Amino acid sequence: MDKSSEPTLEANPARRDQAEGSSLATGEPESGPWPGEDDGPVFQSVPTRKLALVVLGIALAIVVLGVLGSIVTSSSGPPTIPASIRLPDGSTVALTPATKALAGLVGNGNPPSDILGNLAVPADSHVVRIAASMGQVSQYDETAFLTSPINGSQLLATYRRLLPQLGWSVLYRGSAPQNAGGTELLAKRGSSDSYYWEVGLVTSPTLSSGLTPFSLELFQLPDQN
Repeated sequence: MDKSSEPTLEANPARRDQAEGSSLATGEPESGPWPGEDDGPVFQSVPTRKLALVVLGIALAIVVLGVLGSIVTSSSGPPTIPASIRLPDGSTVALTPATKALAGLVGNGNPPSDILGNLAVPADSHVVRIAASMGQVSQYDETAFLTSPINGSQLLATYRRLLPQLGWSVLYRGSAPQNAGGTELLAKRGSSDSYYWEVGLVTSPTLSSGLTPFSLELFQLPDQN
């Protein structure tokens, strides 16, 4: 018998439909997911969600603290210089900030604002001249020469009280070796430029005019100091 004459599924639609439906008739499940079936929503475990919330909370706290710190830093202004200072003898000496009275000391960013900004001179003091030191050229060292209507004892008492209030540590008070008959006061302070700075006050005897010559030397200490 010729095989080409046998009916096939392709040639007989009825038999093809019967064959396709045979798996349903036998009750055998077809492979693959059922219509409408999926894996369903994936839920995180409770410990995992708690850990994520803790990490988020820490991150937010760091951001908030950083913002608050920048606000505090930006809002902090220059040092406050008292308008006057009361001396042990009961007298009061009016003050002028050094940033105003000694502006001629500033050059190439020195002295830093937290050094000159933490100094003052007695009001009505007059700057005679400003001179650079002939010593170490690598470190800042300049001196302002002034006159004041108050006497030498009052000048010393003024700076002995003023400098500690402005963050300076007094190192020495005594005779000035470079000025016969004069008295010297030396103080030291750290700066934001990572160096320590010293200020040296030297007073001279009061002149017949009633004015007292004095000088203020500012110098930057080397690294090892």
